[in-house]
Amino acid sequence: MKMLQPTICCYALSLGLLSPAFAGETVVDYIPDTTAPGEPDAFQWLKPSVDINTRYEFREVDGLDPSNALTARARVGLLLGDFGGFSAFAEGEFTGAGVTDYRSNPTGSDSTYPYVAGNTPIGDPQNAELNRAWVQYERDGFLAKVGRQRIIRNSAAFIGNVGWRQNEQTFDAAQIAYKSDDFSLSYAYSNRVQRIFGNDANDAPPGPPLHDFEGDFHFIDGTYNADFGKVGGYAYLIDVDNNANVGESNTYGLFTTIGGLYAEVAFQDGTSAIGGDYDAMYAHVKYTQKVGKASLMAGIEYLGDDFKTPFATVHAYNGFADAFVLDRIGLRNGPGGTYEGLSDVYLGYVQPGLPGGLTFKGFLHYFADDSFDNTYGYEADAVLVKKFSDNLTGLIKAAYFFGDDSSSYSDIKQVTVDLSYKF
Repeated sequence: MKMLQPTICCYALSLGLLSPAFAGETVVDYIPDTTAPGEPDAFQWLKPSVDINTRYEFREVDGLDPSNALTARARVGLLLGDFGGFSAFAEGEFTGAGVTDYRSNPTGSDSTYPYVAGNTPIGDPQNAELNRAWVQYERDGFLAKVGRQRIIRNSAAFIGNVGWRQNEQTFDAAQIAYKSDDFSLSYAYSNRVQRIFGNDANDAPPGPPLHDFEGDFHFIDGTYNADFGKVGGYAYLIDVDNNANVGESNTYGLFTTIGGLYAEVAFQDGTSAIGGDYDAMYAHVKYTQKVGKASLMAGIEYLGDDFKTPFATVHAYNGFADAFVLDRIGLRNGPGGTYEGLSDVYLGYVQPGLPGGLTFKGFLHYFADDSFDNTYGYEADAVLVKKFSDNLTGLIKAAYFFGDDSSSYSDIKQVTVDLSYKF
């Protein structure tokens, strides 16, 4: 593996510690206590974690050859703590490919493996890297943390870990946070975002940099539990130095949850090498209604022309076929581009408690530009989830994106089968 850059993360590693897990949200994402009664005292403060995911994925984009990938990923970590509020965690991430008939990144760079030219991209390259390594102090609602860490903010629409892919997106960052029963506030500074394409991916021009985003990134979030529901706000100031297409963006937003209604609005100003300076709006409105054990939802997510979310978990939005990932990251914006904002009108249905302990999730999407003048396409998604035990979960997911004949978006077919074990 390549030597780590001298970032914030490396400073944390130089302390010679290992650490627990903070999800980067306004709550602490603890590793489960695996200590059994009667175990030696050492296991009270030294705890392993294992996260294994095996996956078969078929994906085909019209105009490209179909791809088949069989991959397995293991994250193995060790927690040290708690010592008076101090703890530490380190985790390695290892991904291997058994069936390699796919292109593991969407660019023309073959720095990731497998790379079958002309095949449909599936973003799960072989990889071995340090995924997380951090030190934290957490006591009485206060948190201070430094190192390579998972950060997820506000449902990952802007800041996330791209948890769907085998290789996780993590941040070399320092953050402080405070949380009480009704109030939370957090600030994080990062100078490097480790992307999903692995330790061997190209990391500098002239080729497209895949390995990481470098620059100055500030994430500020706050929430308050009012009598009528939750309200929150955020400011994400992002300046990417090593990818001019993504460039700079400053995003300021507000959101609220009132019963089954979720509403969010944001403003962004920024610049990129493709589109120059711009201003754009974002909005998301969703209503969820419980019907017995089932949930029905309807919503619309709106991104104005040039609005971008380079650190988002995009797979959680705009359909599981990932037709708009490059657009949301900011890689296809600008004059003459195929992308002129996005309006995603969707319906969803979730039904737990089916025979065999299955849970079904289904979604329908209609996609258009930000003015609804041009239709991009339609999508149908279906998911079946089976929880075999507290540690073992199976999943089957299928997506079909139908590109409108008048658009430049191609049809996409995708099927994924996962089996995950966590300890």
